[in-house]
Amino acid sequence: MMGDLRIGVIGAGAIGTVHAANLARRVPGARLAAVADVKRKKAEACAADNEADGAYASEAELLAHPDLAAVIVCTPPETHAGIVEAAAAAGKHVFCEKPLERTLDRADAALAAVSKAGVKLFIGLNRRYDPHFLRLRDAVQAGEAGSLLAAHFISRDPVAALAASPNPPGDLFFSTTVHDLDLAGFVMGSPVETVYAAGGVMAEGDGPAIDEPDTAITLLRFAGGASGTIDNSRVGPSYDQRIEVFGTSGFVTADNPPSREAGAAGGTAFFTDRYGESYLAEMRAFVDCVRRDTPSPVGPEEARTSQVLAEAAWQSYREKRPVALRAIG
Repeated sequence: MMGDLRIGVIGAGAIGTVHAANLARRVPGARLAAVADVKRKKAEACAADNEADGAYASEAELLAHPDLAAVIVCTPPETHAGIVEAAAAAGKHVFCEKPLERTLDRADAALAAVSKAGVKLFIGLNRRYDPHFLRLRDAVQAGEAGSLLAAHFISRDPVAALAASPNPPGDLFFSTTVHDLDLAGFVMGSPVETVYAAGGVMAEGDGPAIDEPDTAITLLRFAGGASGTIDNSRVGPSYDQRIEVFGTSGFVTADNPPSREAGAAGGTAFFTDRYGESYLAEMRAFVDCVRRDTPSPVGPEEARTSQVLAEAAWQSYREKRPVALRAIG
């Protein structure tokens, strides 16, 4: 019988510590073996909290840890491709937080490395595993809304989500909107063909200078003819995540779950509060596909499609025009 998969986490920030704790305590068939972070003390603290064997200051050191089967990549997006390539070359299966990279060229290089090595890639589009959104998708696909006409996605972060330093250009689209862009096609059962994004720098106060939009509306046109809107902001009063799908028979909604922390503002305190169930479910799915040697349920195709969608939205915002996905590649 196969023993527990020994897995390393690279990046001990907010999401890395969530995945580490799940692997250590809540994912059958897996064991957290090692943690790496450029701030070694963070890696050591995470490893100690979750009874991992080793703590390292780089992915290269972690990849040399004995008997690792897979790695979880939770570093800044601009580092993802290089780590995925190194992990694939070392024969490790890879779970990588979205997006796969900041540019399509680098994402394609990572995908090529995964394909060449014959390892699995699972991209962290966790909202596909959120029970509220899954119920909505099931209702939509069962025809409860009738023929689909339009959808509205709300995805707003609180002011506390602003980075301690300026965000990289396009970060709203690559780090936030990418979830909604992926979820849109997943929920509607139809791929997005065209996007048009408009927004601006709306934040005020004493925070860092922001050289990219913190608020945006992204219009979608689906292959089936329906339309959609994505309402993003990083300056909301709470973590606000809702969907409405409208059709010829009415509408189906997914609202914010109750949360004591959010108070009158609605929504939830932050993403680790809102999406705890989905992070656990996706990690279980990753471990299961590795142990059973089955195709990754959110794999290279989903990784590339979401990358193209985010690239199209960012290009649309910069050029102030609709962008067709076929023009991106």
